[in-house]
Amino acid sequence: MKDFGSRCLVLCLLISFLCASALAQYTDPVAINDLGGPQEFARRRQELAKQLKTGRLILFARTVLPEANHYREDNDFFYFTGLADPGAIMVMDASNGDTMIFETQQGARGKQVYGANLLSMTPEAQEKFGFKTVLPIESLDGILAFFLGKDTDLWLRLTFADKADGARFEVGRDYAADYSNPYGDPLPGDRAALKKLAERYPAAHQRDATPFIDDMRNIKTSQEIELLRRNGKLSAEGIKQAMEHAHPPMFEYQIEAQADFVFRNGGAQGWAYPAIVGTGDNINTWHYFSDRRQIQPNDLVVFDFAADLDHMTMDITRTFNISGKFTPEQAKWYAVDLESQKASIALLKPGNTYEQVADAGKAVFEKNGIAKQWYGFPGHFVGLATHDVKMPTGPVKAGQVVTVEPIVEFPDQHMHFRVEDTILVTDNGPEILSSGVPKEMSDVEKLVGSSK
Repeated sequence: MKDFGSRCLVLCLLISFLCASALAQYTDPVAINDLGGPQEFARRRQELAKQLKTGRLILFARTVLPEANHYREDNDFFYFTGLADPGAIMVMDASNGDTMIFETQQGARGKQVYGANLLSMTPEAQEKFGFKTVLPIESLDGILAFFLGKDTDLWLRLTFADKADGARFEVGRDYAADYSNPYGDPLPGDRAALKKLAERYPAAHQRDATPFIDDMRNIKTSQEIELLRRNGKLSAEGIKQAMEHAHPPMFEYQIEAQADFVFRNGGAQGWAYPAIVGTGDNINTWHYFSDRRQIQPNDLVVFDFAADLDHMTMDITRTFNISGKFTPEQAKWYAVDLESQKASIALLKPGNTYEQVADAGKAVFEKNGIAKQWYGFPGHFVGLATHDVKMPTGPVKAGQVVTVEPIVEFPDQHMHFRVEDTILVTDNGPEILSSGVPKEMSDVEKLVGSSK
């Protein structure tokens, strides 16, 4: 309650501070404040500009509202603006970081129904969001013609977007599905916009800003770290409550619902990814999202779920017996999975490499005769996306946030064991952000069904 009250107070102060007749429906001043305020997003733009040096950078907001879900902005656009305005475009001068925002001109009815976008606000309110120049999108090409109608650099995200529950390569895979479908979108996502820019401004040199963006996003700011700590506690509490209420013969979706209530009641804007509650025939489907089966006594449950808080995600998995006690065979392999996870986490400190981290976990698999089940580094980075930018290779660096989730499974026996935590790398070693939910075998067994 104290945290909820604090957030309400911050929101009230920010609304008063902005002095706008109407706030943008999707741009969240609380999230902006939690991440350091407009000045922090301006700092990020300045840092990126120092690396790009010349030309112009263009980033696009999403253009389509999600179906029956809360709007969540394009990660890269949000990272550098803090805005969540569908259809918006950011243009930054790479020589000095000066930024213009272009948005759709709203009519009175549009503002009434959907709330004002940044363009519809007063200049004073726009500047308090951090932008002095906000223009109608119809004026964009006239301005770009002046900047890009000559030999200059045009910085774009030429690789793929990412999303809350999908890495860049996973979004690329979604595009590939469109390409291979005879009736699919031939230019999905931002591909059409990139093509139009190339056609309209052939003198400009399209260059990929993604590597620079990814390097920045990979090392979390102090504000992002605090949000991730908060989300780690919130998401762990949701998983914990679901386990407390777990018992046969409940349905998979009822376990999901217990955690979902905790997330939303604690202020999360949504999910980091759809809940995975795998049991029975579904347990060996790693990303099983249907969650419709009725769970039978002594079934194993793989529960993978986390919240999306102020555009920062989390990733947690726990495996347990729905009846509250692992069978001897289940206990044997749960112990192996947990031992492997702990061995890897122990090496998540600067001075080591992710290859060493992976080798430590793999050694446990080899010792127990299941080396063939090892799939490489057992995890991924976390941040704006659950599968965040870059891959865990090379040196372990302070400020990185990464999961460790080795998998032991025997499909013929409907057994799958996955213990997953999200870890912040610090100069003093690993900080387990999701430690609020137990994983020691005896503690897990005590927790399951304990609310009864």
